[in-house]
Amino acid sequence: MQDKVNLTISGDLGSMTLNWSQEENEYHRRLVRFGRVQEGSNIHLTFEPVDQDEYVESHIVVSCIQRRDADDCYITSVDIIYLLEAIVGNRFSVEEKNRIRRNLEGFKPMTVSKSKNNSDFFSLIMGFPHPRPRNIEKDVKVFSWKLLKKALEKIVGKYVSDILLHFI
Repeated sequence: MQDKVNLTISGDLGSMTLNWSQEENEYHRRLVRFGRVQEGSNIHLTFEPVDQDEYVESHIVVSCIQRRDADDCYITSVDIIYLLEAIVGNRFSVEEKNRIRRNLEGFKPMTVSKSKNNSDFFSLIMGFPHPRPRNIEKDVKVFSWKLLKKALEKIVGKYVSDILLHFI
């Protein structure tokens, strides 16, 4: 029996863009730790801010990145895919990651590059310590943090559960 996966997120992800500590403001990044509980085809997510010195590699942690010259926070496509892998409990193949990237294009990402007008933002992202919100030093797509919930729901909604989760 296969059921569509139902994702619920406790709380307002938008709250992660508010009330930052002095250190978070200084580094333009807040680390957000996620917790995951699965019951059948239902996946329940919780989240909370975590200080850099409390970061543990085995936890599910992504970066909420504050852009210096804009009043918005962002998440990289690398972090979204990492978070999706953690949510569904599977590592994605290259083909599956590419399919997810295509599905995410509807959320109008911004490409951040060393050679574009947003090179300061690129340098900021490339300079972050672990957990790094990127894989290698190349152009990276970023999405408004405000769209994260909808993006997760869209992609996770394409999965079915039958012991393991599978992309449909």
